Amino acid sequence: MKILIINGSPRGEKSNTMQMTKAFVEGITSATEAEVETVTLKSMRIEPCLGCFNCWSKTPGRCVIKDDVRSITLKMFASDVVIYSFPLFYYSVPSKLKAMIERQLPSVAPFMEGQKDYLVNGGHPPRFDAHYKTILISTCGFYPTDKSYDAIRAQFDMICGPRNYIELFLGEGELFSREVAQRRCRAKLEVVRRAGEEYGRTGTLSEETKREVGSHIFPPSMYAHMADAGWGVELEDFRAPDEETVKEVAALGKTIKLTY
Repeated sequence: MKILIINGSPRGEKSNTMQMTKAFVEGITSATEAEVETVTLKSMRIEPCLGCFNCWSKTPGRCVIKDDVRSITLKMFASDVVIYSFPLFYYSVPSKLKAMIERQLPSVAPFMEGQKDYLVNGGHPPRFDAHYKTILISTCGFYPTDKSYDAIRAQFDMICGPRNYIELFLGEGELFSREVAQRRCRAKLEVVRRAGEEYGRTGTLSEETKREVGSHIFPPSMYAHMADAGWGVELEDFRAPDEETVKEVAALGKTIKLTY
């Protein structure tokens, strides 16, 4: 099995999510032989899509931008499993990962006629028959994951086909960098490692395993208190600098109020 990890965190190797990803892959390699490679987007040159559509007309299947995206795409095509490892940023993927995903446009074809399934789903047919499996691993700072990840699911439903991927989403991700939570975090990472072992043996994950991975590390009310205290900022200190925003918007002709 050939596994490509795409580390989409701006923190690079300090990513909280990568702790989960490493535990999962460790489980896979304990159950089956696997060749693992990680690409860290933080250290790579990834330009935004120009929207020129040359990859559909003048250079079919190849982007005209010369940067690191093509090498990533080739590695994806050569893999059996592609793992997207990323934190949730404002209900979506971090911007550099989003740019890399957008630059996959050469991988699909522009044609709509005769593609009834893709017309129904609103997508485009794949240009290449690559057949790699997709796994999404992500943490976020909030505790629920049922609604927080809806935008991610919608996007990858379009890219991969409805639920044609495995998701391992976990709230409370900031706990992985908090000393006070290390015992419980180690226990959670062991759950993730066992999930990887299950995937290595079976090529899939049971619903029970996915629920166990995504279950709370701390009860929500306890985590909310810990998370608020972890910022080290009192409410009044938090409010004061932003009074300037209220004044600046007022100068543009509208009245707004601070809610926090």
